[in-house]
Amino acid sequence: MTADEKGLATFKQFVAENPHTGTAEQVVTLSMGIAAAADRLSPTTLSFYRDATALGEKVFSKLKVIGDQLGHLDDKTRREVTKGLPASYSTIHLLCALKPDELATAVKTKQVTPKTSVRAARTYVTQVRFPRQSLGGKDVEQGRWSIKEETLYRVCRPEDTPLSEDLQRQLEDDLRKVCSRYGMDIRKASNESTTALREADRKEKAAFWREVLEEQLTQKWFQETDTEVRKTFNLKVVEEVWDAPLRTFTGFLIRTGRGKQHFYEDHGQAYVAKLHYLQETTESRTNRYNLKRRIEEVLAHEESTKLVIWRNVVLKNSGLL
Repeated sequence: MTADEKGLATFKQFVAENPHTGTAEQVVTLSMGIAAAADRLSPTTLSFYRDATALGEKVFSKLKVIGDQLGHLDDKTRREVTKGLPASYSTIHLLCALKPDELATAVKTKQVTPKTSVRAARTYVTQVRFPRQSLGGKDVEQGRWSIKEETLYRVCRPEDTPLSEDLQRQLEDDLRKVCSRYGMDIRKASNESTTALREADRKEKAAFWREVLEEQLTQKWFQETDTEVRKTFNLKVVEEVWDAPLRTFTGFLIRTGRGKQHFYEDHGQAYVAKLHYLQETTESRTNRYNLKRRIEEVLAHEESTKLVIWRNVVLKNSGLL
């Protein structure tokens, strides 16, 4: 075995022993190793190593970011921070948008814990990096005696819930009466701020469902699928399954499972996560509506009772329900 072959074999073993879907310690160890490899290897060799591990370009890149950021901490602080991180590389990657010392402070003050979700991480990062934006941007105004006003709640209307002008005026009047009892005030949202909030909400949900999808269809699962089926669908890494068009995605899962008859039992959770992810990422309102209808159809299926319970639990635990 040549030195290059030995180096690659060692790296592959290192990745296998520290899966990116494992504990926070394994994720950090893997990330630090990737960052170190990037420092000593040429870009071409690093890409070769990456492809040999089948981690996928996006996952590999996120892990490198984690390694680079945590590498700025001393060993003792990094160990302490690692103990307080959630076992999710996507969430850790989000948290690495903070400066290293900000992340260390967040863990020390329990603002970040092993139970921190993607949603909570995104919210916290926004609060730290963009404090004015986190308070609602235009909704933060100078009040009496120069006291800033903080947005406490948002009133949201689902797209499929109509509200006439008369009802909207009645709602506003009722809200003003309730708010006045507590010394609060309400303001109409501008179209610009409403659109921005809606887009931010969709991005947050998309990130959440992407993580669920990645947890359902892991690298280990992909490597155990039939090689010929992978060739048929031209899928080389698991990332290509996550990002595949819905028809390709569904067809591949059916072929790698026990067929259409057992599809919901085998891959129902991954399918629902994919539908939700597409719903939150598409720019077409028509597609969004059709995907919503499809989700409702799937959950109404006679074999989907467990699937409904699973989705509700996942949403509740994430704070999205």
